[in-house]
Amino acid sequence: MHRVLDGVTDGVLVVDTDWQITTANAVAADLLERERDTLVGTDIRDVFPRSFAATFHEHFGGDDPEPAEISFEEYFPELDVWLRVRTTTIGERLAVYYRDVTDRKALEGDLEDRKAELARLERINNIVQKIIRDLVGATTREEVEELVCKRLAETDLYEFTVIGEREMTGEQLVCRTAAGEHDGILELIVESGADADGSRGPEFATMETGETRVVRHLVDDESVPEPVRREAFARGLQSSIVVPLRYGNTTYGVLSVYALDPDAFSERERESLETLGVTTGFVINATRQRNLLLSDTVIELTFRITDAFFATASAQLDCELAVEGIVPLDAASLLCYVRVDGAEPDVLLELADDRSDVDAGRVIHESATETGGFTEVTVSGRSPIVTLATYGATVRTAKFDHGTGLIVAEVAPSSDIREVVEAVGERFPRSELLSKLDRERPIETVQEFRSGLHERLTERQRNTLQMAYYGGYFESPRDSTAEELAETLGISSPTLHYHLRAGQRKLLTAFFDDDAERERPVAVDDHQSRRNE
Repeated sequence: MHRVLDGVTDGVLVVDTDWQITTANAVAADLLERERDTLVGTDIRDVFPRSFAATFHEHFGGDDPEPAEISFEEYFPELDVWLRVRTTTIGERLAVYYRDVTDRKALEGDLEDRKAELARLERINNIVQKIIRDLVGATTREEVEELVCKRLAETDLYEFTVIGEREMTGEQLVCRTAAGEHDGILELIVESGADADGSRGPEFATMETGETRVVRHLVDDESVPEPVRREAFARGLQSSIVVPLRYGNTTYGVLSVYALDPDAFSERERESLETLGVTTGFVINATRQRNLLLSDTVIELTFRITDAFFATASAQLDCELAVEGIVPLDAASLLCYVRVDGAEPDVLLELADDRSDVDAGRVIHESATETGGFTEVTVSGRSPIVTLATYGATVRTAKFDHGTGLIVAEVAPSSDIREVVEAVGERFPRSELLSKLDRERPIETVQEFRSGLHERLTERQRNTLQMAYYGGYFESPRDSTAEELAETLGISSPTLHYHLRAGQRKLLTAFFDDDAERERPVAVDDHQSRRNE
């Protein structure tokens, strides 16, 4: 009998009518962490461990229990295992079979946790995507921030949300908007400042570094100010995440989300909220640009700059530099077209090679009559032009003369002027705001705009452009070649190209350049085209 039972992979105990164990195999003893000899002759109800639900003892406890066939899987704390238990009657005796199913239970638990995590993530992604879609219709920064906070807080995933920014003094967090159950604790988050042990909270850390911070145990994390920890304990708050609202190199503020679940912010959930943060920063910037574009009035700001690249370069080269065109490349860099007067353009590019905030560009052309030319330079990071653009301003002029730069920028009346000025001053300590003026924008009808274009073009330029347009020269593929158009007009092909370029340049100047009277220096190849006419 023992030899047969020892070949069974389950633990087996056989008991008689008095509930005494008469037979136990080796597996049974090992699972119960007992010697086999100590099991035989004892009451099974005394040696069989009690499970979390006590199913075995409920069935076979009491004064006169009846043998019965049962089956269950339960956790046994004393052994720290899950056992699958099955009983069967053998005549008047009872056989108890059990096996360790802890590994299977752990795998099932992992699968259930995984399913729950994926379901939560899918729900969060749907919420974030809907918020992003709705942000398209927002017209002000306040509307953007309120929408984000409200939509996240109205779910049952999070307790409350806050969007804040650092006060200009840098000593305190300013709450811009909040949603959810935040009464009592929001004031502590905003007003804590530097704690006694020097901690300033994850919100300040994210504002300073631009990096997301996740706090998984609010009560125990010493980076959280003590008053906030105490209130979090009282409310049952477990975790939080702080996401920067960024566009390019500028952090507009932070989005803080607080939850009751200690495992609320998985890596994937963090990525989803970071995507929302980036999108929110982009939309905040876009609303500023849109408000400036649609406004009938603007605020004109004039800055004196002496500690930026173009200013220091103009001093080193003893020359004048003028940024005459700006094209955004991405959120953190701009392509600048710079006129150089009094120095060789390639020397300016050599200076740019030694700067981390300026990428060397190319010489577009050199002046045919004097020292100077036209260059293309990419600026990024620490540049007043990038800073102003990031805060929704349009740079109208940027001129640098022997070490001193004057930058004129326009912002919408709804913009926070102090925020813009402080941003420039923080990055360029020697900068100075020289003037702040309210200006009316002239309203021009479509007919007036077309009349203005008509007056700028010569008759030959108008005729050439019209023939090229109606003749399909600008189609792809072209319906007419330059040679065919030139033959019709009775001019040479180089002359046709010259008139096309001259006319197109005037049209583009009217669209891109407010100073329409300014003419770009004539390049060497333009002189050649004129000789061909």
